[in-house]
Amino acid sequence: MKLHQLSTLVAIADAGGIRGAARALNASPAAVTKSLRQLEESVQMPLVLRTSSGVTLTESGRALLVHARLMVGQMARAQDAMNTMRGAPEGKLVVAVTPWIAITFLPDTVTRFCARMPDVQLEFFEGLLSIANPRLRDGSLDFFVGRPAPGVPGVDFQYRPLFSSTCALVARAGHPRADARSLAELIDQDWILTWDPTNEGSLSENMFTRHGVAMPRKLHLTHSFSIAISLLRKTDMVSVFPWPLVEVSAVRENLCVFPLREQLEDAMVSVISRKGHPLSAAAECFIDCLIETIREGFESTSSQTRNVLQSVELLI
Repeated sequence: MKLHQLSTLVAIADAGGIRGAARALNASPAAVTKSLRQLEESVQMPLVLRTSSGVTLTESGRALLVHARLMVGQMARAQDAMNTMRGAPEGKLVVAVTPWIAITFLPDTVTRFCARMPDVQLEFFEGLLSIANPRLRDGSLDFFVGRPAPGVPGVDFQYRPLFSSTCALVARAGHPRADARSLAELIDQDWILTWDPTNEGSLSENMFTRHGVAMPRKLHLTHSFSIAISLLRKTDMVSVFPWPLVEVSAVRENLCVFPLREQLEDAMVSVISRKGHPLSAAAECFIDCLIETIREGFESTSSQTRNVLQSVELLI
């Protein structure tokens, strides 16, 4: 197996076809097809299935793709490291950021970073567990600024805690149960969450069982903050937000907070990266810029910034 062949497999998977992969690699479709055929001959197994709508990966192709992404990504990081040592940092930095960080600290962080590393391209993903964790595992994400998975930390990742914040139960203003003071009064409502508590024993224990409350009967999942906001505004669904996100979105999105007696589990925000894979100079620079921006926020005289951070405990 050669690196350019593995790059071809990654491009085909990302583009969904030979022609799209050829455009991404700046190569001809014939060259991409030849590279793929050589890779299949090397592993002695078919890696893709050609269909009328494009190509799909075989089981063998999907298994190899995980390793291909890691190897291609590691080679790109090695090149970035050499560029940095020459005094010319460039390449691409891929980051997932939790929604409230994106709304508050991200713009100033990006401004700082671009001033220090103007030739590095940034790519962002929404920082939700279902989006970030698979990309961390396959190497297509450099790091994730967000909430770790509940329970025992995974062996695949390393964590750098930034801060913790309290959480709140939210719904649209004027919700018929807006005065509810316990979770038990809301378990018959539709819930919309960005994680699945039925698959996360610790979270289920923290939010429901810990308070002697049954799981909601109607629990829906979303992997997009904008979808969650849209549903909360137009329906009677309820959700859980970290308090900083409540501060930046409640008035604008016409949301209310339930005055619960129960204390919901705190949300921890960390820098999460793949264990055993050192962060690039660009990644370390971005994290430094983020930490500087956060620390300035804690010293800000802006009432809006103080409100956002009033429920946050800094851990750095």
